[in-house]
Amino acid sequence: MNRIIIILVSMVMCVHVNAQEKKPVDTKVYNRQNFIKDSTYIMRVKLVRPQFRFDNRNIFYKGQNLAVNGFDAGVLLKDKLRLTLGYYRLNDNLSAYKQNIDNAQYDRELRMNYGTINTEFIYKNTRFFSLGMPLEFGFGQNWLKYKTTPEATDFKTESGFLLVTDFGLSGTFKPIRWIGIRGVVGYRKNIINQVNDFRFDGVFTSVGLNVDIREITKDVQMYRLKKKYKKLGSPIGTAVDLITD
Repeated sequence: MNRIIIILVSMVMCVHVNAQEKKPVDTKVYNRQNFIKDSTYIMRVKLVRPQFRFDNRNIFYKGQNLAVNGFDAGVLLKDKLRLTLGYYRLNDNLSAYKQNIDNAQYDRELRMNYGTINTEFIYKNTRFFSLGMPLEFGFGQNWLKYKTTPEATDFKTESGFLLVTDFGLSGTFKPIRWIGIRGVVGYRKNIINQVNDFRFDGVFTSVGLNVDIREITKDVQMYRLKKKYKKLGSPIGTAVDLITD
């Protein structure tokens, strides 16, 4: 019996001594390791990145520039393939299409509303620049109105279904990771246009503003993470560094 008591006392003393010799956790090292782990998770490459773009295009036809304005939204897959849906509209007088009908001078006003399916292969992508090859199919309706004056209420209208395709080369400058200024030079081809009096095959240019939702989310998450681990320094300076890096 005495031997059993001695053994139990010895075991308790060993556990007590080991507990006293255990080193305390280094808080700084623990925080640093967890910060690296959390930041690596935030900065990981994602398969799908939400995208949004405002677009302003110029169609050149018979010496006149026609403005087509719109937007698209979708995703960028693996930083290589952009897939989006868009909407565009045009409303302009056609100075190159004046016509005499029954001894009266008529102006022509063109209006177009159409949706688009957009694809773009990104073959070069760096921190500040990216290069791509966009291909787009648009389908909708256009209207051609004949008026004696811009204010006239009596006019003749032609309308019909429209199917066009655009393709070209694009370049995007990204002064901030989540905002890019994008330019395109390309060619537009009518596939179907039921308004025969106006066909606008030809060169077009485009200037737009590209917004990457994923990059905005990353910056917000990194700012919160630095605040959590007390690594902000100056809040404004940290925000500027995150946006411009």
